[in-house]
Amino acid sequence: MQRYLLLLFCLFVPNLLCQETTSTVASAPDGSYVEKEEKQFRFYPGGKILIASEVPGSIRIIGWKKGSVQVEAEKIVHGLSPEQAKKEIEKYPLRVRWNQTSSKIQVNGVPEDAVSLEYNLVVYLPGDRTDIKATISRGDISAEKVNGWVELATGTGDLGASSMSGYFFGTTEQGNIHVDMSGNRWKGLEFGASTRLGSIDLQLPEEYSAVLKLETMDGEVVVDYPPQTVDGEPVPLTVGIRKKAQALDTSVGTGGSPITLVTNAGDIRLTKKE
Repeated sequence: MQRYLLLLFCLFVPNLLCQETTSTVASAPDGSYVEKEEKQFRFYPGGKILIASEVPGSIRIIGWKKGSVQVEAEKIVHGLSPEQAKKEIEKYPLRVRWNQTSSKIQVNGVPEDAVSLEYNLVVYLPGDRTDIKATISRGDISAEKVNGWVELATGTGDLGASSMSGYFFGTTEQGNIHVDMSGNRWKGLEFGASTRLGSIDLQLPEEYSAVLKLETMDGEVVVDYPPQTVDGEPVPLTVGIRKKAQALDTSVGTGGSPITLVTNAGDIRLTKKE
């Protein structure tokens, strides 16, 4: 009955959007305290979302074919009693501010070193078109199946991108980068990612078109990708040396928008997607 009234309220008061929140408490096999929270709200494709977490953990962004956003938060505390863990989590609430075209999803506050708190976020949002800016101070961050203007950043942690389109730029100070392209070309303005310390793995379908700009200042560029056909002849992709850096600067397929991947220290590996 309450859910029915909530839906009626959404229908008859369109300027006030409806948000549903659920939470559960559990314990991990190692005895850690686990609290899960879920928030849902209506959101139009074409909107902008800011996601930011100062608590160590992870952020995973997934595009779906719905006009709504779903935020799943997993909060894990190690080494404290359930009562102490619950009080600790209350210091770092999940804050969501939103309307139908703009949203902020934030976890503020840096936990004390003595507290082992982990905050893992999974955010489902309209994949057809959503602009995203997401940052985490320490932890992995990734996005998949989203078309839009997307910027991701982590201080220490891995960076991932899969089946993206539009504009993408991601950075990690210390972590690896994994990029998995789909389709037959990069559909957008540009794809770029960089790491100061970490390896880069780029997977492309065999029939793919883009301009590749891969560079490592201290490492190797390893190519395990089919040769390109030029004037009817197969031509392998060749790695060159530029200012003491190894670099691959070439087109695949019919060329197109650039894919730029850079690491200061680490190997870059280009492989065919199976």
